[in-house]
Amino acid sequence: MNKKVKRILLLFALGLTYGFMYTLPYMSRTFYDQMIAAMGVTNAQLGSLLSIYAMACTLSYLPGGWIADKFKPKTVLLASTFGNAAICFLLMMTYKNFTMVKLVWFGAAITGGFAFWPALLKGIRLLGSEEEQGRMFGIFEAMNGIASLLINFIMIYVLSLFADNLLLGFKGAVATMGVLCVIAGILIIFLYDEKLTYAEEKTTTTEKVGIKDYFGVLKYPAVWIVAIMMFGQVTFIAGLSYLTPYSTGVLGLSLTLAASIGTIRNYGTRFIGGPLGGYISDNVFKSASKGQVVSLGLCAISMAMLLIIPGGNNILIIAVMLLNAIALYMAKGPLYAVISELQVPAAVTGTALAIITVIGYLPDMFVYTLFGKWLDIYGDAGYSRIFIFTIGVTIVSLLVALVAVKLSNKYKANAK
Repeated sequence: MNKKVKRILLLFALGLTYGFMYTLPYMSRTFYDQMIAAMGVTNAQLGSLLSIYAMACTLSYLPGGWIADKFKPKTVLLASTFGNAAICFLLMMTYKNFTMVKLVWFGAAITGGFAFWPALLKGIRLLGSEEEQGRMFGIFEAMNGIASLLINFIMIYVLSLFADNLLLGFKGAVATMGVLCVIAGILIIFLYDEKLTYAEEKTTTTEKVGIKDYFGVLKYPAVWIVAIMMFGQVTFIAGLSYLTPYSTGVLGLSLTLAASIGTIRNYGTRFIGGPLGGYISDNVFKSASKGQVVSLGLCAISMAMLLIIPGGNNILIIAVMLLNAIALYMAKGPLYAVISELQVPAAVTGTALAIITVIGYLPDMFVYTLFGKWLDIYGDAGYSRIFIFTIGVTIVSLLVALVAVKLSNKYKANAK
């Protein structure tokens, strides 16, 4: 088997791992109504779980980035993946105790945040040359979509088997997450070969990375630019997650149908959006920054369409929901290629990603609680507030993407 095929298989394994790892903390995107019923919580309480998760991630990302630059990605990924499996099994046994549930979401931040996230992105970056970054992250996003689609449809199937016993079905779905995390860890054991990475890894493993690097990476404009664009995309993801209860509460869809559409929207669209975004960035514009401008612009326009489409046009609204997600994943995968395009050294990639992630994922600390409160207070009218807020933040990210394009052009001109 040649090296290129092995890289694709490893990219597939990393995509599966990512998809399995983040299903737990973000399961409300697909199983919102089922979680409310099984755990007996309010909209605001369910939203608060992601606030807890985000706060814990924020505290863990900085030391996690340092660890990601100190240790081999494979070591970090294995510890995180098997740890996440244990967290899933704990939730299966304690989901009726909201205090324990909050501890589970905190634990998920340690296994899925901390060093896992920067180690994962660093591992992907090292699998491709500088010219292949957009493509690598685009393919990864598609592989992530396969994993997420698989696990969510398996969970939907498990829940449907116990349609008359919601609690038993919920426990089975959570157990499924744990088992698949174990499988992901086994795949990494057999497929992650350090010899597959590009020569840049020599830099990352021979240069010592210290606390001073946290301050050093702040001088790179890319850190701030990518962080703000990530902030917008994370907010957009939060807005999309409320399309599932919107489908049941406003459009009148059944729980199973809404969950199925939510799974396709949240994960299936990555097959289109991820590779398409990577292709546009690498082949059409030959610039990840320009690809961000197009994708974020489409995000803002498609979300605005939900505000103006007349009620009763369910098929059109569902189609626009899918367009929302495609646009998001066109932006999300190649976003990390901007780091390389704006000349952040590979040696401090983990540290840079940790800082970027702390800033970029700040919306998770408050938007889910905010959106949940809007729904508790205003009912269905709260969805308009959610959509408008999401559009506003996305436009800010679009403006920052234009700054990235200008800076990228400057770097290219200086290199000539």
